Amino acid sequence: METASRDVALSIPARPGYLVLARLALSAVCRLTALEPVEVADLKLAVTESANEFIVEDEDEAEDTLDFEFRLSPDALVMELSGQRRPDRADEQELGRAIIDATVDESQFDERRTMLVKRLG
Repeated sequence: METASRDVALSIPARPGYLVLARLALSAVCRLTALEPVEVADLKLAVTESANEFIVEDEDEAEDTLDFEFRLSPDALVMELSGQRRPDRADEQELGRAIIDATVDESQFDERRTMLVKRLG
């Protein structure tokens, strides 16, 4: 199987109701790995917590999008989110990032992008 066929890119409106699509895409990519169901559930939680920093709660706000890339290599699953990060709510962000750190092997955060890495095998 070609590496490119193991990658998924998805762009959704930055609204809570659309996160289920990203979680489903992640589940599909995880089926190509030897990850246990509990590990997949942890990754879906990490992606959800990461996405919360980009999600628009007010339906009247502009149509921002949130982009996801799930890249699967033989030794790692890289999950990248990009979009317009929402203003910090320090205590919510702190809790979310603690959850992320507990569920992935590596994480990086910058102004418009979050990258999560789960090592395989």
